Amino acid sequence: MPVLALAGVIGADAATTACNRGATDDPGLDAYMRIAGAQFVAGPMPASSPSGPNVLSIDLVNTNIYPNLPDDSIAGALSPTATAAAIGMQGDSGYWIVVAGAPGFTTPNDPSYAATAEFSGGIVAGDYTLVVRAVDAQGTFGPPTTQILTATAAPPTEPLPTGQLVVTLTWNNDTNLDLHVVDPEGFDLFWGDQSTQPPFSFEQADGGSYGAIDDDSNANCVIDGLDREDVVWKGAPPAGAYTVRVDAASLCGQPIAYWTVRVVLQGTTIAEASGTAVDADTRGSHGVGAGITALTFDVP
Repeated sequence: MPVLALAGVIGADAATTACNRGATDDPGLDAYMRIAGAQFVAGPMPASSPSGPNVLSIDLVNTNIYPNLPDDSIAGALSPTATAAAIGMQGDSGYWIVVAGAPGFTTPNDPSYAATAEFSGGIVAGDYTLVVRAVDAQGTFGPPTTQILTATAAPPTEPLPTGQLVVTLTWNNDTNLDLHVVDPEGFDLFWGDQSTQPPFSFEQADGGSYGAIDDDSNANCVIDGLDREDVVWKGAPPAGAYTVRVDAASLCGQPIAYWTVRVVLQGTTIAEASGTAVDADTRGSHGVGAGITALTFDVP
């Protein structure tokens, strides 16, 4: 998907100058925001200069973003000396250089920028800061212009689960990770033991609140594009200490996976953690007790 149809020689020089400040052949696969056809630069953007060009506008179709949903449009106008735009998300692993193009209809004297972005499956619900900075032909960065983006942890076709307690694991690529949640009674809830509800018997005391897992995403490396698993207690969860673990069942040919765990109790996020899974994490058993500890939390 081309980012821009028109790019001048000066614009290309600006992009090259800016990218040489940290660019490699890294395609930016670990970035939470990816821009088609743009040059990825690892690390933070350089400091701004008072002589740098300005971003005149950021134009978005909307400010809602979803994991693994492509073709989110980011566009706008730059001041006349700008020849490229640097676009990134605050706190991400790097940013993207988009070469400036012809002026837009509403800004006939100012260069424009246009890009299509996709957001990683590792994005969890919350607010993120989009940062756009103009760059001139000498690679001088101007001041940042920002826009708050609101992420929903699943696109409209994959509604978020609801319940009194929701523990969610998301990750950023086509790998097979598994969520384990150990409840206060020591029950390890995961794809191999999918509910804490005991087997039915006539002597069973009913009325308890039971946890259940909703998916075994990318099982056996059959990629489903969800890259998310949730453990949900619809009713009040048992009080006590919980442990959340992440098991790398298989990286499915990928070198690494970036994951995030989020815990929501009665609609409020009470714990969150992020980490990486590497090849060494795929070795050993993948049943009860597998995985590395991501976080612990307590339910009063």
